[in-house]
Amino acid sequence: MATNGTEPRSGRETRLLILVVGVSIALLLLLARIRFPSSDLTAVTPSAAPLAGLAARATFDEMANTMADVLGRVSPLVVVVHLAPVPVEADPRPSARKADDDEPAADAVAAAASARPMTALAVRVRRDMALVYVPDGFTPQSAPDMTIDVAAHDPSREMMLVRVVATTAAPDTLSASVRTFPSFSYVAAIDSTPVGPTIQPTFIGRADSVIDPRWSHPLVPASVGPGLTPGVWVFGLNGRLAGLVARTEAGPMIVPAPALETLVQALEAGGTAP
Repeated sequence: MATNGTEPRSGRETRLLILVVGVSIALLLLLARIRFPSSDLTAVTPSAAPLAGLAARATFDEMANTMADVLGRVSPLVVVVHLAPVPVEADPRPSARKADDDEPAADAVAAAASARPMTALAVRVRRDMALVYVPDGFTPQSAPDMTIDVAAHDPSREMMLVRVVATTAAPDTLSASVRTFPSFSYVAAIDSTPVGPTIQPTFIGRADSVIDPRWSHPLVPASVGPGLTPGVWVFGLNGRLAGLVARTEAGPMIVPAPALETLVQALEAGGTAP
């Protein structure tokens, strides 16, 4: 059968193509050898991705270290005060004398009278003076290692100014306080225990301010952050005072530091804050 030379020509072209490809690969390897000698080849550790440094690296350990640092800075500013229930018949406060006119207050006093002693956290506002939230029906009690004297009392706000052992370690807490209450940030919620202050991180979200005629500045609902109950002090992560959680007719509220400063000034002057 005649093939007109097709098969021989096709085989020859294939061999030529393979030869050209082989020669090309050999030349490329030779050029690579000349350009990148083997003596210069070293192991290189792959670099991190360009955005790796922007990844969040916060861990529970880092948060714990932050809280421990805040507590260390705040501890000289606070004093744990022991509170004892006051019997209804011996309670000199207006809420006890006017029980018939104020049933909720009378119920609070009666409940306090049957309650067990507890502690409260006082924040130093002067070298020898501290501000403390004292629930209705309780009174500060001196301890063997600390004498507590009540300097001023505001029963409507359940706040007391007490004299404590003077110290030079505590700066002026109120003048260095946070002037605008933070939002969308973590704060340190500091409370008392019988063995000292304790701390926990709390995230503050968004909340509308509330006007209360008993306070000079707008309040913030305590529901803005979990774990904020009456008597808890709120500090920024920089150790600056942000406010105090107090009980109001509208529920627990965070009293900002400027309102506390106004109250302290009024109590020192012998009156009550407007």
